[in-house]
Amino acid sequence: MLSRTLYTTLLYATSPLIFSLLLKTKKGKPPVGDRWKEFVGITPELVQTQQPIWIHAVSVGEVIAATPIIKALQQQYPELPLLITTTTSTGAERVVALPGNIEHRYFPADYPCAVKQFISRMQPSLCLIMETELWPNMLTICKDESIPTIVVNARLSEKSQHKYLRFKSLFSAPLQTLTHILCQDENDQRRFKTLGLNQAQLSVSGTVKFDIQFSDSIINNGLSLRQQLGQQRPVVIASSTHKGEDEIVLAAFENVKKQHPNAVLILVPRHPERFDNVTDLCSAKFPETQRRSQATTTDDLSNVDVYVGDSMGEMPVLLAASDICFMGGSLIGDKVGGHNLLEPAALSKACITGPSYFNFADVTAQLLNCEGVAVVNDAQELANKINTLISQPEMAVTMGKQAKQVVEKNKGALDKIMHTLTHYIDQNIIQRSDQTAKQNNIK
Repeated sequence: MLSRTLYTTLLYATSPLIFSLLLKTKKGKPPVGDRWKEFVGITPELVQTQQPIWIHAVSVGEVIAATPIIKALQQQYPELPLLITTTTSTGAERVVALPGNIEHRYFPADYPCAVKQFISRMQPSLCLIMETELWPNMLTICKDESIPTIVVNARLSEKSQHKYLRFKSLFSAPLQTLTHILCQDENDQRRFKTLGLNQAQLSVSGTVKFDIQFSDSIINNGLSLRQQLGQQRPVVIASSTHKGEDEIVLAAFENVKKQHPNAVLILVPRHPERFDNVTDLCSAKFPETQRRSQATTTDDLSNVDVYVGDSMGEMPVLLAASDICFMGGSLIGDKVGGHNLLEPAALSKACITGPSYFNFADVTAQLLNCEGVAVVNDAQELANKINTLISQPEMAVTMGKQAKQVVEKNKGALDKIMHTLTHYIDQNIIQRSDQTAKQNNIK
């Protein structure tokens, strides 16, 4: 069994490999640059002198999930600074774009010396971990420093559960240090219990991902793009596709074009480093291919067959411009397990997925129960479903409405999360600040 001492020794021994992965520059992703020192805890001091609430969100997906919580904290506690850490540069880019009293730092690797130095410099008053990013040394040191640690929007798949059970000697004690875990559903709560956590540490809040709000600018930008592509043209988006899946989508779209020659495909690869290759694939089959990064808001796109979404953070805009959404990561076996259908559902889009969606099984099951999503197994079935929805637009509208109802029915997680966070913030931050102020007045 792997103990924390052995785990830490292995971390130090594999440092060259860890840092080669952390610092590797990938095409389409912003470089870390001189900020690499932050991964070893050499972190610039914060602009704000007040102790911040620390929110750790690994990458873009977690930052997106954290955004409603960030906004709610800013509204309820405008005087409290927020420190957001990410592991990836794309996540950092997303944080920098957030408004308000927020600072970003890279999350230190789980070396005790790095974590201690980071905490010493940042002096967080509370740590919120998005989803399930649990590091043994980091959790132990937070406990030693009396920093309440809360896991928000927590997920624990069966695969992850088995991993934690396999290394129970490593994770058992660190998991006991957690102040509270707000689970997405009862299944997550049940799996956490098998790891030795007690009921007092666990509650079910639902997933904050249902509490989706789109700004007027996102909707308007989506409508503007739709106008450029052609108001009367059927628009299909293939969202978050993976290597090997783009070919399936393009084969299906060739079939669609035979029945609906004016149809347009928005193809959005999941990983930025694949933008160039995917564009080449599209251009080989459809010469009228345009990249979003190379188009302006005044371009006439009415003759474009394939529009490659190669910009970061604009998925909602591209979804808002579409009629039908195929969700990627679901047609290449069990390599990925699908992606989140909630954004297209919240925008009332007819949804399609492949058969592999185990990472979002609960959400997809709810959408299937209300016929808000269709499952296809290959390029031919994908083409057939898209052709049917284009030929029967009322069916697509109905599917979109039913998908939106699932989102509306499940909203409310944010209120439950904020109720719990408010308790700990008021208890551990506000009261402590008041006591400090009184002591200063007495002096």
